[in-house]
Amino acid sequence: MIDYYPGKADMSEQLKTDLQTVQAARVFFGHQSVGNNIISGLQQLAQKTGFDLNIVDLGSIESESQPSGLVHGPIGENRKPVSKCRDFERVIDQQLSDKVDFALFKFCYIDVNRNTDIDNLFRVYRFTMDQLMDDHPQIRFIHSTIPLRCSPSTPGVRLKELVGKLLGKKNNSKLDNFQRNQYNRLLVETYGQSQVVDIAAAEATGSNGRRESFKMHGVANSALLEEYSSDGGHLNALGQRRVAQSFIHQLADIIRTSTTEPSAG
Repeated sequence: MIDYYPGKADMSEQLKTDLQTVQAARVFFGHQSVGNNIISGLQQLAQKTGFDLNIVDLGSIESESQPSGLVHGPIGENRKPVSKCRDFERVIDQQLSDKVDFALFKFCYIDVNRNTDIDNLFRVYRFTMDQLMDDHPQIRFIHSTIPLRCSPSTPGVRLKELVGKLLGKKNNSKLDNFQRNQYNRLLVETYGQSQVVDIAAAEATGSNGRRESFKMHGVANSALLEEYSSDGGHLNALGQRRVAQSFIHQLADIIRTSTTEPSAG
């Protein structure tokens, strides 16, 4: 659980500090559509603060050394999470080995559902990261939780579920979100909260610190706040800014501590 969220206090100075920290580093962020939402949020925040954060598309990287800032780009295919592990590994090995100091990628909510073998997916992820840490000790690899969908208890999602039920479709959205939470718990238990950018927690946390959650199998699970999304999964303009602010703060914290803590591996 994160103890920082936009709205907790006047975070304008903290935001500038976080943007400056990331600007001074060389970071790669691999993602798909929700990642694009976060990048849009970062661009909005940078514009709001007047800070020119260098955000670079992976496709525009040239052979020479990459200047500081945030490199980002799509990796793998949605609904094929293992392809994202493989593609992230390929991008680091073939394109960015000497061009970044920090790297992370995220799965999408659509990559995990009720049928996903969570233990096996995490084994593949962990093997990939272990291999990369061995092959590229100069890079600090960071971890990211899987984004969530809105809970069926929220009005917009309830309507979708009702329509689906009338069409004879089974309601599995809670179980899908439970699976995403299970993966996220494994990630934090393995690497520690301080090494994880917790996108899921940011998506579930309102400006007043309230958490959107539901219980399943006796465990509390997070869900995406309905006010952050227009379709139950992707981030709207408000969600983009809120999640991006938490994302950049957590990322900057990890970068700042990297000067005193050795890389895990």
